Amino acid sequence: MEHLLRKHHLAHIPELKVGENLFKHRFSTGCSMSNCDGVCCKLGVYADVKERDKILSHIDLIHKYMEPHQEHDPERWFDANESDDKDFLSGRAIGTVAMDYGCVFLDSAGRCTLQKACTAEGMPPYFLKPFYCVAFPVTVDHGFLIVDDVELENRPPCCIIDPKGSLNVFDVCPTELEYVLGREGAEELRTLFNSAK
Repeated sequence: MEHLLRKHHLAHIPELKVGENLFKHRFSTGCSMSNCDGVCCKLGVYADVKERDKILSHIDLIHKYMEPHQEHDPERWFDANESDDKDFLSGRAIGTVAMDYGCVFLDSAGRCTLQKACTAEGMPPYFLKPFYCVAFPVTVDHGFLIVDDVELENRPPCCIIDPKGSLNVFDVCPTELEYVLGREGAEELRTLFNSAK
């Protein structure tokens, strides 16, 4: 049965469908997004092209919080090619460059330099951080809200999928769900989840 969310705040996806795996997946006992070590960023991440432009308008701020080993040349922060993707607000996406240490913005502690810089400067913590980075492991794929299970194998205890696990996506990712959907959308999703049991 296909579930449709109508109360979310993703205006660019008016008919957001709920992917089957969002309700199906279970997580290991003790999983918490606060245990994240940034391993999911090892191959780089995707950002909306407008998010890229916003990041590039704050180069000096980002440089201030980068570690010596990180790539400081903003010309090497993003891939050369953009792609069409309706899951992104502008309909265009671009990848961050993956270095030997992971995403170009990942520091040695597995933390995002973009978020670190904003927090340190008293700005909203996600002001520069791409939407889908904040949302992970929740994502939207071809108009379906899902758990990005491709990245969740052999993960530390932040969000590892375990068919026999005691936790569901609401236990592990309440903040991420509300960030993606807004409060009303997250409540609508929970209602759908409870009715699907």
